[in-house]
Amino acid sequence: MADIQFKLATFAATGGGKFAAIVMGDDAIGIDAAHRAYRDSAAGRAGALGDTNSVFGLLEDWDANFAVLQAMADFIATEGVKSPRFAGAVARLADLRPLAPVQRPGKILNAAQNFQEHVNEMIRAGMSPSDRQFTGEKTTSHPYHFLKASSCLAGAYDDIAIPHGMSKIDWEAEICIAIGRKAKRVPASRALNHIAGFMTGNDVSCRDIQMRPDRPGLRSDWFGGKCHDNFAPMGPFLVPRAFVPNHMKLRMHLSVNGAVKQDGNTSQFIYSPEEQIEFASSIVTLETGDLFFCGTCGGVGQGTNTFLKVGDVMETEIEGLGRMRNRFVADRVEA
Repeated sequence: MADIQFKLATFAATGGGKFAAIVMGDDAIGIDAAHRAYRDSAAGRAGALGDTNSVFGLLEDWDANFAVLQAMADFIATEGVKSPRFAGAVARLADLRPLAPVQRPGKILNAAQNFQEHVNEMIRAGMSPSDRQFTGEKTTSHPYHFLKASSCLAGAYDDIAIPHGMSKIDWEAEICIAIGRKAKRVPASRALNHIAGFMTGNDVSCRDIQMRPDRPGLRSDWFGGKCHDNFAPMGPFLVPRAFVPNHMKLRMHLSVNGAVKQDGNTSQFIYSPEEQIEFASSIVTLETGDLFFCGTCGGVGQGTNTFLKVGDVMETEIEGLGRMRNRFVADRVEA
């Protein structure tokens, strides 16, 4: 048996803390215990993992670690998850709370207006100047990125608080990538080699203060509009690049309370993830564990002046990468 597909995830541990797991079907196997069982077996010839406690750590020396993870997945499939070798290390996904797969990345880069449909709806909504419309012409332009703080990350099923005093909270379904090899001035033609895997994400936005009427000369406030706590839910899985045959042809789907709001495809990107890596790495060194939110398709709430409120449930799914379900709750104001 060989080349068994798997996913990686980070789950909340009972009693606090967290653990990294390899996900196969409906089961999650703690990587630390699975790695010990594998190394103690006759099959454990592929070498040792560089880290068994975090997905972030696995991204360091990703190519070597992926080879070991693949061998471990084959071993688990051969033995069966009910084998005594994995006693105490296996749990059903339904019984676990997923956290963002990659914890505390150094950088989270976000692509702004990377689908023409989204460009156009933001112009109609008055969020972009109508006299300088971008039409996706790449010969005279470059990707546009902004940063989110790592504290924005949330799990795939975590609640998201609507910030106190804010009322225009919006959704943006996005495919995300995790960097698995350091990159500096990497051409797009080689950028795929620097991607460890793909995830489902959502660039939740606060439109109330994304444009600053009190500072019109500065226009966009990316910090106030994008960096609230839990405004970057991600997961529940990191799917290794080897198991995503064509990341440029994946359906993007989002609903609010069951009503479809976004239904797009990554084939509609203006700038591909590879082109984004090329541009970003010309400015900063991309480190292992850095994340990209690669841009959203049309259908955000700003386009119809429709926003999220307390009690709403937002479901985000990227084909083959997993579905998130986040409920919006009232902010807790300190006394």
